[in-house]
Amino acid sequence: MSISLDITFLIQLINFFISLLIIHSLIIKPIRGVIARRKSIIDADNKDTENFTQSMKDHNLQYEERLNAVRSKIAEERDAYKKSAEDAARGVLGKANDEARVIRQESTQKIQSESREALQALQANVSAFSKEALAKILA
Repeated sequence: MSISLDITFLIQLINFFISLLIIHSLIIKPIRGVIARRKSIIDADNKDTENFTQSMKDHNLQYEERLNAVRSKIAEERDAYKKSAEDAARGVLGKANDEARVIRQESTQKIQSESREALQALQANVSAFSKEALAKILA
């Protein structure tokens, strides 16, 4: 078996290249164009997604900053109200202590004056009581 190169080989080679050129222009080139358009659309969508993600990160940072500022303001106001309430409570307790002290002093003075009066009444009646007790003992 021998291979001979004649004119048909050259015709087949030219036919192959023409077919390759037709296939390239009709099928491969449009497919590459569609792929390139899809890639550009995907790249644009990816870029939009990245921009959106960055925008959301920025918004979240701003939100967190505002939230922290509000939290610190609320904490300051709460501390101020707490201090005000503690001061008011100290004032009420101080007033109650003062009133209790006054009541205790008045009660002490009243008890002391009643004790003195009772002692004076007893001292005034000691001789009468002693005579009466002596009369009961001797009787």
